[in-house]
This record gives sequence, structure tokens and C-alpha cells, in this order.
Amino acid sequence: MRRKDKIILTSYALAAVTALGGWGAAKNAGLAYHRADTLHVSARAFEETVRAVDALSEALGKSVYATDGGMCARICGEAYAEASAAEGAMLALPFATQELEELSAFLNVSGDYAISLCPVAASEGFSEEDIQHLRALSAAAADFAENLRVMQEDVNAGELRFDEREKRLPNVEDAPKELLSARLLDYQAGLTPREDFAYDGRYGCEKKSRAGYLTEDEMLTAAAEFVGAEPEELTLLYRYEGSEGRRCYRYEDCFLCVSRCGVDSMTQSRLVGEAELDTREARKIAEDFLAAQGFDSLSPAGEENSGTVLSLCYCASQDGADCPENCVKIAVALDDGSIFSYNAEDYCSEKAEVSWTVDEQQAAQALPESLNLRETRKLICKSEGQRDVPCYAFFCEDTEGQTLTVYVSAETGRQFRIDLA
Repeated sequence: MRRKDKIILTSYALAAVTALGGWGAAKNAGLAYHRADTLHVSARAFEETVRAVDALSEALGKSVYATDGGMCARICGEAYAEASAAEGAMLALPFATQELEELSAFLNVSGDYAISLCPVAASEGFSEEDIQHLRALSAAAADFAENLRVMQEDVNAGELRFDEREKRLPNVEDAPKELLSARLLDYQAGLTPREDFAYDGRYGCEKKSRAGYLTEDEMLTAAAEFVGAEPEELTLLYRYEGSEGRRCYRYEDCFLCVSRCGVDSMTQSRLVGEAELDTREARKIAEDFLAAQGFDSLSPAGEENSGTVLSLCYCASQDGADCPENCVKIAVALDDGSIFSYNAEDYCSEKAEVSWTVDEQQAAQALPESLNLRETRKLICKSEGQRDVPCYAFFCEDTEGQTLTVYVSAETGRQFRIDLA
């Protein structure tokens, strides 16, 4: 190689090394900035977690001294807001919060229980039982907040460090330090199991379970009869534990989920061809199928036509009232009229235990005078805790043309829910 060529090649190599070094330095600076920014975000999130849990404890503690309905409602709102803030701040910490499911569940239950008391507490105040539960939650929140403050002091002293989403090499780590996630897990492990209590809220422990008595062989037989096949033609795909003991089977392109109550759901996986049936024919097929399955007192609750599949919803009725959340969903393929999907997981044949103590005229007094009433229907709705609530649904329009539905409880005469169209 000529001397000139060697000089040119060397120059190019030096230029490449210089450029690579500059690129590496820039990337390293960017990574350092990213780490500093992540650390700042983690610190702020943890600071907000400590503040919110402390405020939650304080809000719950006020319940012991509240006698006015308005103050009780305000305390409920404060507790719910602080519990939500703490849960949101924990989500921003750089580790998987599902590992801290007990702490997360405590925050969720605390906020949900407080907000579930709000409607009654606003007019009647807290009962002695409510105060006992709120005091216990306040004490637990205070202990949690105190431990968080200790952890925060250790973080500030450099004895505890935040987790990092990226992996760091052990041989370049400075002095090993305890991770925040490990300290939180240790605290969670040392907690006394929380005593569950029933309340009418999303996380209330009193849940109705459907009664079912089918054996596993009977469940398989029910699934086979549902699709018109022999039991040995079905394949067991999944086995679920629990009181309902669900089993999932497959037959050709059909997937069935069966519990001890019978077939809960079925769906096909095939592609539906061009429509050959109209909606009237498909609707008749669906209703005949439901009647054959023993559903004889359902009311239409809505339908949707995709062009190839007609999806319908039928709900139970009682005392002249529809139960929109106690329903069966079914879909008919418009190419051959087969049942494309079926879902009865939300259906319960047992009658709702409700009492219509308030008549329609009395319930209508809960409406604002500015609303123009269009229609009234009787419905049995579900509360957050899945309790059956008899309601009058008032379909209204306000002075600006906004349509809305106001649900008034037939048990108390108070507004139960408001839906804007």
C-alpha cells in the first residue's frame, strides 16, 4: 500500500473513532440526564405518596368528631380523593405495584368505603358501625404513613435508594443499598391481615354467588347438548378453580364456558359470510333459542347489526320493571342463522329482593323543576356493591336541550344515579 493511501486510511480511521467517541459521550450525557430526570420523578411520586397517605389518615380520623351531614359528606370526599392520589402516585414509582397488592388494596378499599358512605352520611351522618370502620382504617393509614416517612428519611440520608427501570451491572455499582421496593414489601409482609367487612361499594366483600349443582360430567354433557354434539367430541381447554368451577371446552370452531349453573357463554371463531337473513328472521331465531334454553320471561333491551351478525340483549323483568344488568346477550350469524355467540354470565334466575315503598309521583319530586319529563320507566338497577335497587328512570330534557336520565330510588325517594345522553 502506498504511503499516501496509508495516510488517507489512517485519517479516516481517526475521524471515525473521534465521531464514535463524540456519539458515545453524547449518549452517555443523555443517559445521565435521563437517570437524573427519572430519579426526580420517583422522588416526587414518593413524596406525593407519603403526603396523600398521611392526608388520608387525617381525613378518616375526622369522622369521629363529625356530627353534621354536610361535614360527613365532605370527609368522605376528602378520604376518597387522598386515597386515589396515593394510589396514582404509587403507580408512578419505578417498580411493579402488583407486588404491593395488599397496600394497593388497602388504599382502594379505604377510598371506596368512604365514598360509599357519602349519600347516606350527607343527610344522616355516620352510624356507630361506620365510625368504627373509619377509625380502624384511619389507624392503619397512620401506621402506613409513619413507615413511609421513615423510608423517606432514609432515602434523603442515602441509606435507601429508588429502584431503576434499567439494569445496572453489579461490578460497577457503588456501595450496595437497600431498594425502596424491598422495604415496602417487607412492610407489607408484616401487616396484620385486614379484617374484611361488608358494605355497598365496589370492593365490598359481600358478593352474591350463583348457586350451581352440576357435576363435572354433567357440565360436559350440558356443553355437548348446547352445540348438538356427543360429549366425547368436545376437548377440555381450561379448568378454573373456585365455587363456580368453570370449564372451557372446544367443539370445532365453537368455544364454550360452563359453570356448575350450566353453559355461561359460547362463541364461534369462524368468519361470517354475506348476510342471507334479515333482522326479523334473526331475531326470531334468537328468541326461539332462548326459549329452548328455559328463558321465558325476558324483555328486549337493545340490538346492534354489524351487517353480518345481529347482536341482541334481553333482560329479566320483575314487578313490571326491567332489570337491565340481569341480562342475556346473544348474536346470530346472518349467513346461515346459527348462534354466533351467547353470554348468560350476568343472568340470575333468582328474584331480586326489592320493595317499591315510594310511588312514581313521590319519586318525581326529586327532579329539578327545570327539567322537562319525557318518559318514565321502572327499572331494577345495581348499586356499586351489586345490590338490587328499585328505581324510577325519568328520561328528561333540560332548558338547553341536553337529554339525561335521572334514576330515583323507590326505597328512599332520593336520586340514585344521573346519566347524560
